[in-house]
Amino acid sequence: MSNLTNWYQEQIYNGNLKPDLAQKQLFNELQLFLNSFSKQNFITRLFSKNNKLGYYIYGDVGRGKSMIMNAMFQCTQTPRKLRKHFHEFMRDIHSQLATLNIDDPVMHITQELKKSYDIIYLDEMHISDIATAMIMKKLLDGLFKQNIYIVTSSNYHPDGLWPNGLMRERFLPAIETIKHWLNISCLNSKQDYRLINHSFNELFIINKPNANNLLEEIFQSVNLKNEVHYGALEICSRELPTIKFGNNCVWLDFSIICGNMRSQLDYIELSKQFEWIFISDVYQLSSEQKDIARRFTWLIDVLYDESCKVALTSKVPIYDIYTDGDFANEFTRTISRLEEMQTHEYLEKS
Repeated sequence: MSNLTNWYQEQIYNGNLKPDLAQKQLFNELQLFLNSFSKQNFITRLFSKNNKLGYYIYGDVGRGKSMIMNAMFQCTQTPRKLRKHFHEFMRDIHSQLATLNIDDPVMHITQELKKSYDIIYLDEMHISDIATAMIMKKLLDGLFKQNIYIVTSSNYHPDGLWPNGLMRERFLPAIETIKHWLNISCLNSKQDYRLINHSFNELFIINKPNANNLLEEIFQSVNLKNEVHYGALEICSRELPTIKFGNNCVWLDFSIICGNMRSQLDYIELSKQFEWIFISDVYQLSSEQKDIARRFTWLIDVLYDESCKVALTSKVPIYDIYTDGDFANEFTRTISRLEEMQTHEYLEKS
């Protein structure tokens, strides 16, 4: 695959995609960007009149941003390219920072990245912790100083990143850096493509007296080799209590997995170990419980990105889990992903 617009037309012709004017316009724009990128070498990039070093594509959930990112990556004519989920990329950055004992570790990391990459694709940019917020300006400055192109997607305009975050004023320069160096494009398609498919079956058991029995039936049906273990797992060098776990599935209590100061690193490690994640007793969160809501969003983000399967019991419909508080608008992405995670298409992913 070498031409982005041709690929898009082929997908429509083959029935894999539906015609979408907003997507078509963005594909045409991005093809011009890829044409320009492929013709430039290190010297011409340094002296290019266009000082933009990539794209920031934002829009509502389910509009096709990740699909476009995947297609762009495949059409980028260089082996010196990288595609990662933003959270995974930042996890690697923080891990390196924890081991480097030098004067300017962020600059060192960007110099090392330049040895392998000219362009980096980062899906789902979303600032969700203060450690990331505080280093974003320096990290972006380092990447752009190394003339590394960045293509990223987000559900939010750059001005909407880290909206109510701690010490947001110190994050504002990072927003200005994004707007200075990246083309900002809105994918304003009117169709949420995640809502086209119908639900697969009742993986989410809502407010039923026999909820645990129903969840047990699903657990038994997906548990490979019928192995069952009880007790705690060691995740990120800490104990994680479980209800039980099998070869490919683990059953957890909501208050434990989202209420005990767990991090994205815990969720990433879980997603590497298990294909199915079972969650008991999800409950409605108050406005004061935004930290639990944020951790639930981190968990679903990671599981979605790794194509893990989720089954859960909840005392309230998923739309009502968190509706009032600083994090409520952002939580709509979690709802959209939970909806998609019940579809045939998603459950067929490996």
